[in-house]
Amino acid sequence: MKKVGLITLLFVVCSALVIPANLNNNNKVQDDWEDKIELGRQGGTTRIASQRTFSMQSVAIEPIVDAYSSKNVLQISVQNYRGPVWVEIYGEKGAKHSTFEIYDMGFEVVSLSGLGAGEYNVRITIGSDIFTGKFKKGKYGNK
Repeated sequence: MKKVGLITLLFVVCSALVIPANLNNNNKVQDDWEDKIELGRQGGTTRIASQRTFSMQSVAIEPIVDAYSSKNVLQISVQNYRGPVWVEIYGEKGAKHSTFEIYDMGFEVVSLSGLGAGEYNVRITIGSDIFTGKFKKGKYGNK
């Protein structure tokens, strides 16, 4: 009988600690994962890359561009491209730009410090291809 009473008491204490912790969350997502920015492509042409085998073949290669906003930075990933990349970030509370070189694939981080909280547009120019998207920056880099 003492064992059943002790197990019941332990169960009640554990439940009392877990239930308030779950009620305070209010089903909010509380993580620091970066948010992917949906990029749309505007015009441009396909780039031709040559593949060396016994005969010369031309294969059309499309550049792949991904952008993420995280805290107070914008992360840009580019694949299947070689050359300069121009990044423009603009909105009602400010603007920034950045330029970097890619050699087949690369990654760049652009700081958003100095930009006020609000919604911003991003335009990434790669050769004749332009990728655009929108993201929100919170106060002090928070969402």
